Amino acid sequence: MTTIQLTVPADAAFVGLVRSTAAHTAAHAHLDMDQIDDLRLAVDEAFALVIGTSGVTGDVSMTFSITTQGLGISLTGPRGVEAPEQGAFAWVILSALVGDAASEVADGQVTITLHSKAGASA
Repeated sequence: MTTIQLTVPADAAFVGLVRSTAAHTAAHAHLDMDQIDDLRLAVDEAFALVIGTSGVTGDVSMTFSITTQGLGISLTGPRGVEAPEQGAFAWVILSALVGDAASEVADGQVTITLHSKAGASA
């Protein structure tokens, strides 16, 4: 397994860096072009969810885990952001773009975990 960690400010200005990192690691995880495009959009949506809209400051910590099965991405936002609603439109879109999506709240921080399988459509 290969693990890459990235921490960026919880600011929408950094979404391009996050999307590029996701696409690059997805290519190394042998995802196909459609999966890479879907994952790029899913990470964009997940990043928006973990930074929220309430002006909370802090960092977003991300872990990209490349395995023989595919790619796992975990995004943890700053404290004070509300957990995403599982039935909300943003969550439905996010879930449709990857093989598996989950969220949890621990110590006041939202974590969203995404997983795409190599060589299989989401």
